Amino acid sequence: MSKKTIRKNHTVIPNGMSEIVDTSESEDEIKKIQDILKNQLVMNNESSSHETTTTTDSEEEFQQATSKSKSKSKKKKRFHWTKKSFTPPSSTFTENLPPPPSSSEPEPIEYFYSMFGKNSINILKDQSNLYSVQQNPNRPVNITDIEIHQFIGILIMTSVYCFPQQRFYWTYNTRIPSIASAISRDRFLQIKKNLHVVDNTNQLNRNDPTYDRAFKVRPLLNIVKENFRQIPKEEHLSIDEQIIPFKGKSVMKQHMPNKPNRWGHKMYLLCGGNSGICYDYELYTGKSNQTQHGFCTDIVLKLSETIPRMKNHKVYFDNYFTTIRLQVELYKLGIFSAGTARTNRLSDLVMKDAKSLEQEGRGAMDHRIVQVDGVVVCATRWFDNNIVNCISTLYGCESHDFVKRWSASQKQHIQVKRPNVIKFYNQYMGGVDLMDMLISLYRINIGSKKYYIKIIFQLIDLSIANGWLLYRRHCDQLRLAKNEILSLLQFRMAVADALLKPVAPEPPVQRGRPTARLQSKKKVNLNNVEL
Repeated sequence: MSKKTIRKNHTVIPNGMSEIVDTSESEDEIKKIQDILKNQLVMNNESSSHETTTTTDSEEEFQQATSKSKSKSKKKKRFHWTKKSFTPPSSTFTENLPPPPSSSEPEPIEYFYSMFGKNSINILKDQSNLYSVQQNPNRPVNITDIEIHQFIGILIMTSVYCFPQQRFYWTYNTRIPSIASAISRDRFLQIKKNLHVVDNTNQLNRNDPTYDRAFKVRPLLNIVKENFRQIPKEEHLSIDEQIIPFKGKSVMKQHMPNKPNRWGHKMYLLCGGNSGICYDYELYTGKSNQTQHGFCTDIVLKLSETIPRMKNHKVYFDNYFTTIRLQVELYKLGIFSAGTARTNRLSDLVMKDAKSLEQEGRGAMDHRIVQVDGVVVCATRWFDNNIVNCISTLYGCESHDFVKRWSASQKQHIQVKRPNVIKFYNQYMGGVDLMDMLISLYRINIGSKKYYIKIIFQLIDLSIANGWLLYRRHCDQLRLAKNEILSLLQFRMAVADALLKPVAPEPPVQRGRPTARLQSKKKVNLNNVEL
């Protein structure tokens, strides 16, 4: 065997002495270490490239998030509330109600026609006849002008007697002569079955962008609304919602568990704060995709379109409608407003909380002021039995009065301090509630599974109640005695009696020359004399 040559190198020892070392094994170890280091370098390069890509991605995501947050911060407007004394602006009402009609004894039927409209009755007659022909051309209903008046008169009479079934008005034991002698039972049911307001062939497809859910009653809604808008408005007005009771099938049907009638169609009314007269209304057909300031703000601005500008009218509404933007927009139109408010709509507002106000006792209050687009809005927080938040462009909490409240702890009535915004809100907010109460007293008692029939009945009831309230205003202006003023029941009965009476047909138009008619009359008279 050949001998292997062994290389020997001189290595330097740290103490300066040299030593002969065997390096054959150390070179192999060095190669292994070099390979390991190369692999680690490759791994480090790949990880560094991956980290650079991830950092760039994270930086891009961070920039996008910051841009979104900046855009959101730009959209959200912050309010700077301060605690300063609120000086109410000049709010003198600069308009007076017109005088009553010249006739000393206004007839109830005239008020009903001025509210519901004679044109509405003609539309009901014509469209009902058209619908009957469309259903069965061989058997048209042929409703006459007298019959449609008597049909509406019977509807009004049913609100007084209120039988559980509509057939009882014609049966032998429970017969009502004023109803049964006007129209037969089968004829009444036939007219009701074919009652219509529009031509169904003109209805658009549901996918059409201009589709109207209230198409079947839209002409009648517009006519009655236009008649209401012509009534001169008083100083204090209120806006609230109203329910048309209905439990049948309808896309527009709403469920409101806190209302006396939980199921039905919703209407928004503009009424007088004291009188309760309805000046405008809007039927809710569903949420709209086109909103400018939000649904609640837009509906109030729409109802306020006919309020005279810069006349210092005052409008009151509850926390369902109240927003800061709404009060600012009304102030720009020359309309003052006040209403209770929800805390989540009063952004950036910091006032005394419930505990601190409760410690101060009943009647404790706090307020803040904010200026938005040059309009000063005052927010008031008052503690009675619970916390009440109000905002207004007219009233603050500096001026106040005292109201009597029952104290459970002291077992007696006590005087509680109350700010002016609460006083005027309680005084003028009940206009729509008054109208609701008057309609519920004598509501048309005829059932139907068709939603548009119930809306037609509601418009009739609303027109009678509105006509009676306007009649009361005119009686007050004429200074009539209370015993000379008709009650709501007497007013409804007078309207129903006038509609149930047969209307005399108009005389036919005579044709031909007047001289020929005179000669024929003379001949008839001569013949009678000879006989």
